[in-house]
Amino acid sequence: MSRPVPPGGRRRFRPGHGRGEERTTRDKRRRDLPTGSRQRAQAWAARLLTFSAGAVNAWGFLSLGGVFTSVVTANSALVGVGLGGADATLGTLAAVAVLCYVLGAAGAAWTAGHSRLGGRSGAAGFLLFELLLLWAVAGWWLAVDGHPSGPERTAMLGTAAAAMGCQNAGVRVAMGAQAPTAYLTGLLTGAVADAVTARRIRWRVPVTMTLLVLGATAATLLDRLLPAAAPLLPALLVTAAWATAYARTGARHPP
Repeated sequence: MSRPVPPGGRRRFRPGHGRGEERTTRDKRRRDLPTGSRQRAQAWAARLLTFSAGAVNAWGFLSLGGVFTSVVTANSALVGVGLGGADATLGTLAAVAVLCYVLGAAGAAWTAGHSRLGGRSGAAGFLLFELLLLWAVAGWWLAVDGHPSGPERTAMLGTAAAAMGCQNAGVRVAMGAQAPTAYLTGLLTGAVADAVTARRIRWRVPVTMTLLVLGATAATLLDRLLPAAAPLLPALLVTAAWATAYARTGARHPP
């Protein structure tokens, strides 16, 4: 039964009235966003991030002390090498990389998770965070003309490792655990197991691995031919991934 209209023929205005309709309209706009377009954009973003991961790992290994920025398994072993007394400097650098990776992963997971709870794209925030970190490293590298001091090199390594932790955790939260862009051990193991037990070939796995290798190859060539510009490559790739996935889709996440 509808409420009676008060004298004068007008309903009394209530604060907050109509907000439910506004939220419904916003949700409808999000649902109207083409799902196929969003999925294609995220697929291309994942490819760019994979290429970037190969570039960051190769450049970090060649220019920042011989450790990786996102291969935590190898870096953990190198920490043990340092603790065993074989190479204390290498062990220290590996420990810095692991610690900063964890901090970056925690920050990205928090950012992506809270963005999703707010109805926004969980990836917009973590990708922006990652590209800022990578641009900071690239700018710093250019400022010292590719010849940082020991402490500067360690700080750059930590920043790059934090960026990779940000990427891996952010992708897991925002795009799903089945779309890794830098951690390939589990992906390859699962693909081999599926090929043997289920006779099913997951073609996405060799494509991902190829992109990672190509990214490392490109960074290595750039480091040899134009070393001062080498860290610009991953920064540009992550910027392109952010623009591809979220500038074109309005940075909205489906409900």
